[in-house]
Amino acid sequence: MTKIRSTDASHIDDRRGQGGGGGGSGFPFQIPGMGGGGGMPGLPGGLKVGGGMIGILVLLAAMFLPKLLDAGTTSQATSLPAQSTGSSAAGCVTELEQIVCGVTNDVQDYWTRALPQFFNTDYEVTETVWFTGGVGTGCGQASSETGPFYCPADNLVYIDLEFLQQLENTLIGSTSDLAEQYILAHEYGHHVQNLLGTNAQVQQASQNDPGRANQYSVALELQADCFAGAWVGDVAARGLLDDAGEIQEALKAAESVGDDRIQARSGGRIDPESWTHGSAEQRKSWFMVGFDSQDPTQCDTFEDVL
Repeated sequence: MTKIRSTDASHIDDRRGQGGGGGGSGFPFQIPGMGGGGGMPGLPGGLKVGGGMIGILVLLAAMFLPKLLDAGTTSQATSLPAQSTGSSAAGCVTELEQIVCGVTNDVQDYWTRALPQFFNTDYEVTETVWFTGGVGTGCGQASSETGPFYCPADNLVYIDLEFLQQLENTLIGSTSDLAEQYILAHEYGHHVQNLLGTNAQVQQASQNDPGRANQYSVALELQADCFAGAWVGDVAARGLLDDAGEIQEALKAAESVGDDRIQARSGGRIDPESWTHGSAEQRKSWFMVGFDSQDPTQCDTFEDVL
């Protein structure tokens, strides 16, 4: 177990029980060979953020991607205005809530220190939104099947806590606090990319060179893994891991969501050209770059594509 726990819900926006239009109307992503297959649809109809079309490259949603449990159906998302970010949580009470509140607060404390130190840029604190079933976001309507995700249009991280644990059990075979916290740290890594302007650069690059769109997506995701690793390395340096072997929990989570593992699990062909998040080995390796160096400037996953 990590010692990262918190009852401070000041950065939690609790929308559970508010509806939001689930019904399977999530972001239009699919895993090849799962839930109807057909491969990654790229930018089907597009999601509009700030007037621009984005897809998996800039939305950066889907640590696990939709349809993973064949739940519901996906349809084209509708662009919605960003919702208020005013916190409405009653508190971080359950063990899982305290785990998520802990990483929400701690990873942002880390980036408040690290972003000026390493990138000469101020960090902008944001919130984790809890929802059930479906939720309206600045990037469109999302369902639980989307998995944990970050929306760059409203700068919020979204998560259905119960569905998170279902995904963990399906992909990893068990739940663990460091794996859950790695997942959230990965999404906050996408927030950092948004603040640094990396998202906009990748969007432009993918439009200029659509033939390498998947390569840009992989680099973006691997950098978020590396950023998460840098945070976990800082956590370890502060003595907040009960056991040094705990790092295996995060590594197992990173490997389990490698594109090759997901394709193999679906019974499909291993097709590196279709990858959008990176292989199990890539995800593990870049996490460890961040963990070992504790220096997010070492997370240059774009060297070969930008």
